[in-house]
Order: sequence, then C-alpha cells, then structure tokens
Amino acid sequence: MLLNRKTNYYPHLSNILIYPNAFTHSDHEGNQHHGRLGESWHRGPIVLSWMHSQSGAKNDDDGNNVVMHEFAHQLDQENGDSDGLPILQNNNIKQWSSVLSKEFKTLKIKTKLRKKSLLDKYGATNPAEFFAVITEHFIEQPGQLLKKHPELYLQLKKYYQIDPIDWS
Repeated sequence: MLLNRKTNYYPHLSNILIYPNAFTHSDHEGNQHHGRLGESWHRGPIVLSWMHSQSGAKNDDDGNNVVMHEFAHQLDQENGDSDGLPILQNNNIKQWSSVLSKEFKTLKIKTKLRKKSLLDKYGATNPAEFFAVITEHFIEQPGQLLKKHPELYLQLKKYYQIDPIDWS
C-alpha cells in the first residue's frame, strides 16, 4: 500500500497489537464493542485479530482483508481523523470527492434496500469505512472493481499509484 509513495512508513503508527481472535474494545464513552476484527487508532496502534488476519491472507480474491482495511485507515488518518479523504498526491480533491461521494451514496442505498453489490455493505457505515472497504476490493478484486465501478477504480489507481490488474 506504500509502493511508489514518498514515504515507506506510516507516520502516526506506534505499534501493532495482535489478539488471537475477535476482541472487545471500549470507546471513550465506555461503550463496549464486541466481536472486533481490527481497529486503527489515530496516532496510535493498529489492533488485529490474528485468526481473521490469517483468513484474509488465505483467500486473496474475496475482497475481505482486515489487515489491508486497517492500514487503509492509517493512510486516511495521516491528515487527521478518519474521513475517507486521505492525503492526495495531485490534490485532485474535487474529482476524488465527486466519485467517492457518488459511489458511497449508491452503496448506502443498495444496503438500505438490501440489494446486491460487489462492495461490502460495511462500507456504507461512513466515508472512512467506505475508503477502507474499497481499498480491500481494489487490491483483492481489481478486475471486478474495474468492471463494476470503473471511476472508483481509476481514483484508487491514482491514489495508490499501482494497478493490481497487472499482478495477475
């Protein structure tokens, strides 16, 4: 995810915590979130379930990879809170926002209507989760993403400066 970038590290990542399985996390308000597979904290650690990390690595074409997902959040958080707008190389915020906003709204509608989508419905949660989910699909299902969401694929190709279609 850092190929062809100016840096080869995640500047705010302090450490990576690995739990054997899904875990429980308490937020700032004391609410408990059970069954977490991963988390990425701004200016802090990434927390991963080892079992789910292994499962994501074993099946590299299903569009589900908790490691890619959480590291995408780290990229998103480089410029502040997770908001689905990472630091863009060529400052094409208008084009990025237009494409991602349209695709996010479409996924939210499909999710609400329980219609099928290539994109994981967890991406309809908020723009930050949308960015992490589309990153998973971009890396693991590039051909399907290009076919069904060509504008989205192009934006991710520009952002990551890679073309996963070349890897097959």
